[in-house]
Amino acid sequence: MTRVPKSKSVVSYAYSVYANGIVIGNLQSFNPSQNRMLDRVREIMDEEADIVEIVPGRGEIVLTVDRLELYDKPMMKALGYDADISKIVDPIQIRETITDPSTNKTRVVTYVDCWIQNQSKTIREGSITVTETATLWPTKIIFS
Repeated sequence: MTRVPKSKSVVSYAYSVYANGIVIGNLQSFNPSQNRMLDRVREIMDEEADIVEIVPGRGEIVLTVDRLELYDKPMMKALGYDADISKIVDPIQIRETITDPSTNKTRVVTYVDCWIQNQSKTIREGSITVTETATLWPTKIIFS
C-alpha cells in the first residue's frame, strides 16, 4: 500500500473509484465534468446594453474513465457488465472516495444511475499498453 503524504493538496493515490461497490482498478484517469448552457438575452437595436442578462440552463454531468486493459478483465467487466453497450439494460453506480491522510476523513461522491454512452480502446504505436475508455452519463450526483 502506498503511503499517502500528509499534505493539503489531494494526491491521486488518495482516490478510489468503484463501480457497483467493486474497485474499477488500473485507472489511468477519472474525469468527472459538469457543464450547462447559458443563454445571452439581448435587446434588439440596443447597442449600448448589448447583453441584458445571462440565463443559466440545466447542468449536465459526464464521467470519462480511462484504464489499462487487462487480459482477464476488460473495461466492461471492470464496470460489472458481461456484454457490449447495446445489450446493457441496467445502469450502474459509480462511487469516488477521497481519503485525507492527516484526518482519515473520507469524502464520498456517488454518481447515481450511470449509463455507458461510449466505450473505446486505444492501441498506439510506441506504447506497450492498451488503454480503454468509457464515457458515462449519470442521472445525478450525491455528495457525502
